[in-house]
Amino acid sequence: MNTSLHLDPALEPAEVFARLEPAVQRLIVAVTTLYSGSWDDCAEDLRRRRAGRPYLFRLQFGLDDELGWLHRLAAYESARGESFALAALPLETSR
Repeated sequence: MNTSLHLDPALEPAEVFARLEPAVQRLIVAVTTLYSGSWDDCAEDLRRRRAGRPYLFRLQFGLDDELGWLHRLAAYESARGESFALAALPLETSR
């Protein structure tokens, strides 16, 4: 899967979201619901868990590079000026 295409800020968040692998979609839903859309808070929680320090949630997405994905997704939102929140809502409410 060509992730650079899927994170093209010219594409709507819903279109990008639909093209992402399920593990990345789950990451977006977690950030949206558990961290109020804050990529930084999720990244800090992942770092704390990896360092053996107290953390909020133990999230397992099945991704090799969760922090890298957090950075790419945050960069997309920043470039787009729009969040994935509305795109993630249908997935969030169906679980």
